[in-house]
Amino acid sequence: MRTLISDLRGKCLFDASVKIQADGIISLHGEKYHKTEINSFLKGGDILIETEDPKEACEIISEVIEGAKKHGEVFVASSNGGLGSLISFVANKNGVDGIFTCYQEKVIRIPRLKLDISKSKLKIMKSLYKDDLTAVEIKEKVGISRAMVYKHLNGLIEMGLVKRSKFFEKYSITNAGILAII
Repeated sequence: MRTLISDLRGKCLFDASVKIQADGIISLHGEKYHKTEINSFLKGGDILIETEDPKEACEIISEVIEGAKKHGEVFVASSNGGLGSLISFVANKNGVDGIFTCYQEKVIRIPRLKLDISKSKLKIMKSLYKDDLTAVEIKEKVGISRAMVYKHLNGLIEMGLVKRSKFFEKYSITNAGILAII
């Protein structure tokens, strides 16, 4: 079974479903919308994502993708803003079979991107999700040498996933970092 997960509407949704040859469509939306003719053909249904928290929205999207994977191939077609950006991000992270977007009323396939985050970097980010920490505190929580902590922190700062506090003593996770640990 080929499932399309999308926040697209109208012609773009129709074109994406034809291009993918979808057996089912799961429509995600962040607000109430007016149903169109294509909605009568939806197998899979509508999911309203009501949270304002992007991390929570990404967790919901991730659950939808992982649930659809149990039934076969999963494709995502998203808009270029708001919920669409989060859908595309989670699709990349979860490794779907294809990612599409609608640009100038044309459906185009976009390449999957890979975040290069090692297990140690992921542990650092998860420990920073709960508290802002010093390098020494991170060393103790993660169980790696101080030199490796600094090496990983510099890489995470460069990627925009972690930032230093104003006084350069503690480190904290950024909004992008929070989304990356989902």
